[in-house]
Amino acid sequence: MEILFTKEFWEEREAHRKKILETIQEFIKDPTREKLAQLVGEIWALRFTYKDLEWYIDRRVLKYSTLEDLAKAFRILIDESLPLSERLKIKIPGFGSGAVSEILFSLNPNKYPVYNRKFVIGATKLGYKIDLLKHTIRLTPETLNELIRVHEQILADFSGLKDEVIKRTGIEVPKFDFTDGMLWKVAQDEISVKELLEWKRPKKLMALKEVDTVLKALEKGLSKYAELLNEGEHEEAALEKAAFYTEGVLEAYGVDLEEVSGLLRTLEELLGKIVKK
Repeated sequence: MEILFTKEFWEEREAHRKKILETIQEFIKDPTREKLAQLVGEIWALRFTYKDLEWYIDRRVLKYSTLEDLAKAFRILIDESLPLSERLKIKIPGFGSGAVSEILFSLNPNKYPVYNRKFVIGATKLGYKIDLLKHTIRLTPETLNELIRVHEQILADFSGLKDEVIKRTGIEVPKFDFTDGMLWKVAQDEISVKELLEWKRPKKLMALKEVDTVLKALEKGLSKYAELLNEGEHEEAALEKAAFYTEGVLEAYGVDLEEVSGLLRTLEELLGKIVKK
């Protein structure tokens, strides 16, 4: 646990993000093989996965793209003025979900979280449900939103620990730097799960009246789903429309979707266990 309260740990991570941005901007200005090698060597998702980076550059990157095209792709990826859907649509050979998320994370660690094997291992060890993210090869707006949702939940659950880290180190640690740093150490078995869970915020119980309101909205949503199916709507389309309709009902009832997200996940788990029986 003490590593999280070490100033040097967070300073090293900040320096790493800055180095990635500097290197990628240098490559965009002057796309040479040497600068590409520096970038690949700087990104943890690649450096810690592949032993022979020269082979990786030849066989996984430059075999499918020119240096100039790579520079154009990186320029689009880090351009915050463009819609995220347009930026993530760009294919960058050799740069999968881990590398792309790490670049976006370096760009803004309060906006973009990291996706990698350490995230999957760490989140799973802490008991978070991440079925939709276990085998993410390419980052899409949908998978990024789900990644943000999970990281936000972890951040909320360990908000007290984050506050203590800031208090002891004097560093205003970006929110997704905190979650990534914590998950990384859990995945590496450098932090005991038992010890860490002592910092987890207890679940906030909702008032029965609020639960009743949510259940009424879900009942209306299920009725809408059945109605659409009876009208001949395709099952997937009916489900999507019913979900949108239910969100509207919840909002009409004055329910904050963020506040009831925990209840909805609990209902999902409860129904899953019932179905398995």
